[in-house]
Amino acid sequence: MKILVIDDEENIGRTIELIFEKEDFDVTLAFNGETAISLLKENYFDVIISDIRLPDISGMEILKISKNLYPEVPVIMITAYASTSVAVEAMKLGAEDYIIKPFDIDELRIIVKRAYEKRKLEIENKKLQRLIEEKYSFENIIGKSKIMKDIFLLIEKIAPIDTTVLITGESGTGKDLIARAIHFRSLRKDGEFVAINCASIPENLLESELFGYKRGAFTGAVTSKVGLFQEANRGTLFLDEIGEMPQGLQAKLLRVLQDKKIRPLGGTQEKEVDVRIIAATNHNLEDMVKKGDFREDLFYRLNVITIDLPPLRKRKEDIPLLVNYFIKKLNKKFNKEIKGVEPSLLEYFFLYDWPGNVRELENLVERLMILEEGTLLTSKHLPKKYKDPGEISEITIPSEFKNFNLNQYIDNVVKKIISLSLEKTGGNKKDAASLLGISYRSFRYYYNKLFG
Repeated sequence: MKILVIDDEENIGRTIELIFEKEDFDVTLAFNGETAISLLKENYFDVIISDIRLPDISGMEILKISKNLYPEVPVIMITAYASTSVAVEAMKLGAEDYIIKPFDIDELRIIVKRAYEKRKLEIENKKLQRLIEEKYSFENIIGKSKIMKDIFLLIEKIAPIDTTVLITGESGTGKDLIARAIHFRSLRKDGEFVAINCASIPENLLESELFGYKRGAFTGAVTSKVGLFQEANRGTLFLDEIGEMPQGLQAKLLRVLQDKKIRPLGGTQEKEVDVRIIAATNHNLEDMVKKGDFREDLFYRLNVITIDLPPLRKRKEDIPLLVNYFIKKLNKKFNKEIKGVEPSLLEYFFLYDWPGNVRELENLVERLMILEEGTLLTSKHLPKKYKDPGEISEITIPSEFKNFNLNQYIDNVVKKIISLSLEKTGGNKKDAASLLGISYRSFRYYYNKLFG
């Protein structure tokens, strides 16, 4: 551990140096503020000990400078005056602690070691967080559930193979992130990744967006425009909400997939394009084919490899990881220092079914972070619908109590609750126990008793 001691009284500085060098700490002394600032700019210290009163620069100014350079490094202030206001000001500016002269050597040793241990713990937590993120993240896709790990493995396998991919799943599950992950792990990663939402562009404009047009092709076409197929040449074109594409355009897309050629609107010559197609939809395309709403031949062209993204309610074990990821990202955006989530809030998150999936979770975390005044997210600003998961069962009280067996009735209710908890956690008994607020041992007891 490297300690910087700043004090204009040389005997105090030498005493502190002697104390910590006996414990194999590397101590550097500065007897004025100017020297201290030079040392801070050129070296990194694990702990800084500074007198508040210095001959040239205030210790408070040293504190501000050190926090600006190294906000994570603990600073302990020394003062000859037992002034509450000075101590409060120092703590407001970010001091870890303060000690009053004449100080007890053992007290100083305890304060410094406590500050250093706290700093070490923060470093270890950050390393652990990085390891977790590296282990469970895939591009910006977060998940440790088995179903997500299987998807990551599938992406690794198919990314280098130049074939079409169809990504299915409910809105908000992250289909666009999967498409980007495939592109950036493919041999086309140096080419463009071009995305278009087929549902957001009117039919009469979608064709010109995809294929481009020549000048004079229609009223207002005063210049020629390159289409997205040409922009994505030697790269990837992501067709989101492919189920919303008009059938006339479906036929033209099929032709491009077969011939690898496009013809801009108003053009007379075809242009060759080398594009990988990744499509996504929240519709069941097979049902649409049966109803005649989607071309069967195009469906089979797109459906070479299918990735079906699960809704968030089927991978709730990923919620803590996702929340931590969003907090870290939004801390930078909002210049906040939210450090985590209260357990009670996570309980609400686990009970809720998330119809809007990951996107809804991210939006909720953003709302809570904007409104939160502390360093932990709480349920204080949680909208009512997230606090009320709804009825867990239809429990009826019998109109007559003749031959009524209360124990059997209670067992039936408990059995129903356990069944619902397992349904909500995808069959994970440990998560179900956590959801119900009981120990895993108690859960197993009830499960074995009621389900045999």
